[in-house]
Order: sequence, then C-alpha cells, then structure tokens
Amino acid sequence: MKKSKNNITIRNSFVFLALSILVALVVIGRIIQLQIATPSEDKENEYIRTKTIKPKRGNIYSSDGKLLATSVCYYDTYLDLACQGVRSMSDSLFDAEIDSLSICLANLFGNKTKDTYRKEIREAKNKGSRSYCIKKRVTFLQYEEMKKFPFLRRGKYRAGFYSTEIYEREKPFGKLARRTIGEASEKGHYGLEFSYDSILSGVEGYAAFQKVSKDVWVPIENSADYINPVDGKDLITTIDISLQDIAETELESQMLQHSAQYGTVVVMEVATGKVRAMANLMRDSSNNFYENFNYAVGNLSTGGRAADPGSTFKIASAIVAMEDGYITPETMVKVGNGVDTYYSKTIKDSHKPDSTWLSVQRIIETSSNVGTARFVYDNYKHQQQKFVDGLKRLHLNEPLGIELKGEAKPVIHEPAEGPNGWSGISLPQMAYGYEVTITPLQMLAFYNAIANDGKLVRPMFVEGLSYRGEMVDQFEPHVIDQQICSHKTIEAVKRMLEGVVQNGTATNLKNENYPIAGKTGTAQMNYGKNGQKVTYHASFVGYFPADKPEYSCIVSIYNPSEGSIYGNVVAGNVFRKIADKIYSIDTKAVADEVNDDPVAHIPHSKSGKRESIQSVCQILDIPTNIDNFSTVKWIRFKDLAGEKENFAPYSPENGTIIPDVRNMGASDAIDILEKSGLRVMISGRGRVVQQVPSQGTVFAKGDSIYLTLK
Repeated sequence: MKKSKNNITIRNSFVFLALSILVALVVIGRIIQLQIATPSEDKENEYIRTKTIKPKRGNIYSSDGKLLATSVCYYDTYLDLACQGVRSMSDSLFDAEIDSLSICLANLFGNKTKDTYRKEIREAKNKGSRSYCIKKRVTFLQYEEMKKFPFLRRGKYRAGFYSTEIYEREKPFGKLARRTIGEASEKGHYGLEFSYDSILSGVEGYAAFQKVSKDVWVPIENSADYINPVDGKDLITTIDISLQDIAETELESQMLQHSAQYGTVVVMEVATGKVRAMANLMRDSSNNFYENFNYAVGNLSTGGRAADPGSTFKIASAIVAMEDGYITPETMVKVGNGVDTYYSKTIKDSHKPDSTWLSVQRIIETSSNVGTARFVYDNYKHQQQKFVDGLKRLHLNEPLGIELKGEAKPVIHEPAEGPNGWSGISLPQMAYGYEVTITPLQMLAFYNAIANDGKLVRPMFVEGLSYRGEMVDQFEPHVIDQQICSHKTIEAVKRMLEGVVQNGTATNLKNENYPIAGKTGTAQMNYGKNGQKVTYHASFVGYFPADKPEYSCIVSIYNPSEGSIYGNVVAGNVFRKIADKIYSIDTKAVADEVNDDPVAHIPHSKSGKRESIQSVCQILDIPTNIDNFSTVKWIRFKDLAGEKENFAPYSPENGTIIPDVRNMGASDAIDILEKSGLRVMISGRGRVVQQVPSQGTVFAKGDSIYLTLK
C-alpha cells in the first residue's frame, strides 16, 4: 500500500515537472519570437512614429492692416485616465477633485450637467480609458480657463490632461471681400487663398509622437527627431476695407432696387493699379445676396464671366480710328434717324439722334450705335484686319496676367477665322461692343490706362509679404505698356468721356463737387432667342476726379428686371454713390460759414444719450427740440441748420441687424453695440465717422465691428 502511494506521488511529480518544463519552453519560445523573429524597430514603430507638424498658415491683411483672414486655433481636449499620475491617486482625492471639475466644466461649456460630467469621467477611469474626450473645438480662452480647473491643473503627467490643436480659417469681416480673399480647402479653391497657397502654407516640420490610445498620439518632448515647421508668410493686400464696404453696400442696394440677378464692382487706384475694392454679388429667390462667383475676373469654370461689353467698347473703336488718322473728335458722321442696316442686321440707337449728322465727340457722348458702326465700317470695310490689329495694340485681346487664378481670356475675332468667327456684320457689330468678349476687370484696366495718360498697368491685389510682423517682400506696380496710344488721342478721348457726363448719356452723374469721366454701356445678353425674355447687362466705367484722376471704377449689373435697364441709371448711380463716399473720405470737408445770426446756425452735435446732450445744450443755451422726446433714451442729430427741429428719436435695438452708430461718441457707440452682442474695436478719437461692417448688415452675436473716430 505504501509502495503504491509512493509510485503515484512520483508519477504526479513527473507530470507536474513535465508540464512546468513545457510552459517554460512556450514562454521562452515566445520571448525568442518577440526578441529575434520580430525586429525591435517594428515594435517601436507600433507605438512611436515620426509625424508631420503642420505650420501655421499665414494671415491675410487689408492695405491698412485690418485682418481679413486668419487661422484660429481650437483645441480638442482629453483625459488619459490610465496614466501613472491618475492610478496613484487615492479614490477619495480623485472623487473630490472630479466633483469640483465637473461643476467647472458644466459652467464653462453648458453642454452637459455636472452630474453627467462626473458620471462619464468616473466610468472612463474604471474602464482605464486613455482618451476620454472632455470637449472638442475649445477656444483659446476656454482652454486657458480649463488649465486652471481642479484636477486639470495637475497637468499632463499627474492628471493625464492633454489636447490636440485644430486650426480653422476664419474671416473677421464676414462676407466683405469674401470671394477675393477666397478659399484653399475642401470648401473650394479660388481667390487669394488659392493663388498664394504655397506662400501662405509654409513648410511642414517633423516630430516623434507616442501612441497613448487608439488614434491618439502625443508628441514626445525633447525628441531628437524634430524639425521645426516654418510658418506661412502673411499677405498684405491692396484691399481697403472701408472702400470694400462702400462698394458692396451700394451694389447690393441697387441690385435690390432693380431686381438684378448678379453684379460686380471694382475700384482701382489709377497710378498704381492697386485694386482697393472688388465686390461680386448674386441675388437668390429670397432677395438675399451672397458671393458665389468672381464675375469681374474669371470664366464660367472658375466663377466669373467674360461677356459682350456693349457701348463701353465704343471708346476703343474711336481710339483705333483716331490713331489710324481716319477721324478726329470733330469729324461729322451721318446717322440719319438712328437706324442703319448691314446685310441682314439692323442697328438702332436707343434714342433718336439730335441731328442726321453727328460729330464723333457727340457720337460718344450720346452713345450712338449707328454712328460708331458707320465710322468704323466706312474706314475699315476693305481692310478689316487693320481694325482688329488696332484693337490688339490696345491689348484688348490679352489677359492681364493678374495674381488671381482663373482669369478669362478676352476674345477678339479676326477675318481669317472665316464663317465660324467672322461674317459680313462682324465689323460694325464689333465697333459698338458685340462679337467680342471681355471681363469687367479687363475693361477697367483699359479705361484706367486712359486716366493714367496712356500707361496700362496690371491690376494688383497684393502689396507685399510679411513674416512675423516684418515686411520681407514688397511688390511694385507692373506696367504692361507705357503708352497704348498717342498723347493727342488720349487727351481727345478724355474730353469725350467728360462730355458723356456733362452733356451725354450720364448727365445724372454730374455734380458740383468734382468732375467724373466715363462711359455708359447697355448690352443685350441673349437676344430673346427660343422664346426667352431678352436680358440686359448695364455698366458704367470711368474715373474721378476727371481733371486729376485718382480712382477708376467699373460697375456691371446683369439682368435688371425692375425699372430702367440702361447703364447710366442702373450702374451709373452705383458709380456716383461710391465716388461720392470715396471723395468725402479722401477730401477734407469745407468748414461751414458762420452766419451772423447765432440762432440761424445750430452747432453740429454728436448723436447719443438724450439726457447728456440735453444738459450740454441747456448749459450752452442752444435752442433744440429735445424736450419733445422726454421718454426716449437715444436721439440722433439731424443737422438742419437754421431750424430748431435738429434732433430726432433713435431706437438702435434692431435684433440681428447692426445699428447705425455714426456721429456718436465712443462710449455711447460701444454701449449700444456691446449690448447687441458685438465685439467692438475702435481707432481714433472724436465721433464715429465709419463703421465696418456697415449699418443694416445682419450679424451674429460675437461678431466683431470696427469703428473709426475722428
């Protein structure tokens, strides 16, 4: 019996020993496999990788230093609740700090209750989560506040608090110049953002990152495998945000009045070609306006249009004929009753001519289609290529080569093209702006050359590049042609363009303050084929002041369907309003003459709080009508000299519409705007003379508004 028990014990021991040896061999084999069969670098690569570090994208600024586009940093915030610092905390300490943290997070974000935060964090700790998401898209100020919260202030190693940076492109001025500024992202590829993408993007860097959980990597501090990224350069554009606001506001107002489909405005500095404003608006079925294409520069595939320019092209025909010596401004041309026929094409003037014979000067002033076609056809019918060559000398067949990508190539047909591009009516049609296509910006550059005494400059949108606040490159104006035609012709053409405003189709633009020169244009867009309604393109292009040009401007409005269709009314009025406002900004106001009767002239007053203004007027013994508004808080000065009805009540609370705070002092303006939910930035001293965005613009709480005081 005893011997049998010993045998069993020996046998069990042998089995146990054999199993132990087998397990040991398996473990040793696995170790060998991990150490030998699997290369060490593969194991390391599973948890450590070299990843790229994105540089900060450069900003885009207006010419006066206002921020047009910037990359705003947001933070996705996490907790690594399996890190050593959290594991070493006692349960009571962890619970106490998480209770306080949950209250702080709920108060800061308001997206979850404190109980929800507390429950989620505790459950994440119990699961050993290495990537509990606290909140995504946290702003910089929120992130700085979070770092002071209980538990989180312990930092990365003691609390497992870490974040990843997310940069998003934002435009502080909202829709202003949105299409010109552009995009270079999944939202689209256009404008300055796209054209200067390589400069704005900078150069990527590299760093070693360690994997802390699924899809979550954090940089390894003091890693040798590190190359600093090079941030992108900043663009200093030619855009003047004040002029941009004026252009968009006036274009939108006129498009709304005439129920136009879309339109564009470009304002350019004559001497340099710097584009100070470019607006492109489309109207939807709800009468809302937005920028969807750049109608001033591009083609259909990239967002703009090249179209028949209409009567604005007549001045080019006149220049060619004058340069070739066939006409002068005094040359008389037979126009009959304003109707003429070439083969099967009947040409008509929009208004009956003054006489059966008109001078070339008068033909341009009254925009006679018949007269322009006649002086071109009579002189070039046997040498049609010569007329086309004359247009080429003016560079009207060439793209401008601007920085913005997508510029459409103008089309000037030639006789050699045959039936597909040229016919018996092509020459007279081209004379007054048909059978040619040219973009508004290209037409503006041509008129700008006239204002610039014949010098054709390329429109420019960027003045220079800066890096970390220092200019590293400044761009000079590019001259395409020092002299597109003789000085004699330029002077004659200038008189014609001034005559258009003084005695011709644009007398509605005439004013006593400064002279305007330019040309109206009204072109059919579709000729009403296939039963379609005839649509029109109204334009005005010119410069001011005519005697010493500083700015050139083109206004093109497409498919106006209410009221007038003519360029002088639809587009010319926009030009005049823009010119008036630019002139008032750039010119010092003439002081009012003081009347001997102290009651006849009431001093200019700020608008603002009724009680404050009333007290001052009483002290100075100034007669007013403020007593009529004892129940209102705000009043506005009406500036009616010689009358006592010089103030009116004002209600600035407009919901989501920016109130008008012009002529107010800084404190009153800030009071109104901040109560509306706007962030106010001011420059200067005195009263508000300008606000951007302008009054009447729709805004969202938290938007910025810039006030200029003088």
